[in-house]
Amino acid sequence: MYKGTNPSAKRSQEWIAKTLVSLMQEKPFDQITIKEIMENSKLARQTFYQVFDSKEDVLEYYMDSLFGEYLKRCQAEVVGGLCDAAKLFFKFFGQNESFIDSLAQNYLICILQKKCSEYLQDERFMNFTHAGIQNPREKAFASAFVTAGLTGLLIDWFDSGKTISTEELAGLVCRITNTTTT
Repeated sequence: MYKGTNPSAKRSQEWIAKTLVSLMQEKPFDQITIKEIMENSKLARQTFYQVFDSKEDVLEYYMDSLFGEYLKRCQAEVVGGLCDAAKLFFKFFGQNESFIDSLAQNYLICILQKKCSEYLQDERFMNFTHAGIQNPREKAFASAFVTAGLTGLLIDWFDSGKTISTEELAGLVCRITNTTTT
């Protein structure tokens, strides 16, 4: 995947990602061709291979963009504990339900899980899971537990038709982990 700063290449990545996500609303991921993505984004096919290696790469790029937005929100709001973090997580990703649902429908939730692990392992966002844990390996296990739990609850919440609010879902996380709200 292209990691440079060329504005034209970055813009192409954004267009390609938006096009793929849009196409995923219409048909299964494995039936979407690179040719189709490029025709719909009105870019030359060779552009795809200049900025991405695969369709999965495009989804990872899109997830990186989503997590960039999510982390900005985390920095703008007070996240004093797991309950706050869960509430913000469900609220943010609840607003991106159609994309997350597309991942689930296409058996690609592993990409969300991978990105949650990458982004939410950061000490700034997981320090509340590390209370009393000094061992780096145990910190990694604690973070994995939280990220997998949040991801699993998010998917089940969508599958249930979002029958409870983000606050109620975050409250459930607090009760499950025996933590308190701040």
